[in-house]
Amino acid sequence: MKFGIANAIRNHPDRPYRLEDVYRDYIGDAILAEELGFDFSWYGEHHMTRCQWTPSPLTVCAWVAARTQRLRVGPQVLCLPFHNPLRVAEDVAVIDLMSNGRFDLGVGVGSQYEEFRTFGIDPQQRNARSWEAIDFIRRCFTSEETFSHRGKYFDFPEVTMSTKPAQRNLPIWWGGMGPRNLAHAAERGFHLMAGGTKEGSAAYDRALRAAGHDPANFNIGPMTFTCIADTEEQAWEACLDGIHYFINFYMLRRNLEGALPGPEAEITRKTIRENNLKISAHMALAVGTPDQVARHFEKIKDGEAGRITHIVCSPRHAGMSTEAAHRTLRYFAEYVMPIFR
Repeated sequence: MKFGIANAIRNHPDRPYRLEDVYRDYIGDAILAEELGFDFSWYGEHHMTRCQWTPSPLTVCAWVAARTQRLRVGPQVLCLPFHNPLRVAEDVAVIDLMSNGRFDLGVGVGSQYEEFRTFGIDPQQRNARSWEAIDFIRRCFTSEETFSHRGKYFDFPEVTMSTKPAQRNLPIWWGGMGPRNLAHAAERGFHLMAGGTKEGSAAYDRALRAAGHDPANFNIGPMTFTCIADTEEQAWEACLDGIHYFINFYMLRRNLEGALPGPEAEITRKTIRENNLKISAHMALAVGTPDQVARHFEKIKDGEAGRITHIVCSPRHAGMSTEAAHRTLRYFAEYVMPIFR
């Protein structure tokens, strides 16, 4: 089992603080995570949000790689429709070289109406555009010296990709669970930045087998909102506002046609607490004392959440103090990691 942290670098819009300090806090989390034995640190991407969600996870990955020695880094996920795939291939190759082969490329299709509108991208093209982009990026990483690409969305004549990643087979992770995209990811041999239920991991494994792959060779890493303190109430006090904001960032967003949902779409704080520590819940939450959270992850070890190879905990929530985030990381390393090792 591998252990890592997921990072949506952002402020809480109701009580923001200096953005310079926000970034330094999240980088500090990664440095501590490496000291505690975590294996990787992944960073999300969004653009033009009230919470100042980081729009540049590759830049963050480069910074974290420079401040660590062993920790793997990567985006969770890079929203491909908003990127030039040739520039992505070059940036990824350079980060992988500078980190001595510690980069994981997590990719997805994007989900926010405002991003598609401002970037001038038709959201109906998001899947096809993303798959053309990732196939081009993968070709850049092959042994071909010079090639041309002419597709529906991108035209790159005479690409000379002289800067290749340090990793011959750089890991690519797919972020999403839609059946068609899951099949495409399995066909290409991508790992999965999702899952967390028996049904989800089984669907991915079926897609891998249908594509002629052995699931044992592929990884699944779903994210769990995590906060650990000496009492359950202390843990909720530290994280509930941030988790509530994160979940409703998605639940209350416009759909891709621009329509807003009704107020009934909000996930209340009460509902969040009711879903805590339940493997079958539709949101993965592990909030409580060290013993409570350890028992939750024991269920994951026993297979109640399906096949999982990478435990991804989200320890810092918007507005949370560094003291609370680092307490979670330390308790996780002390009480959860030994269950699996």
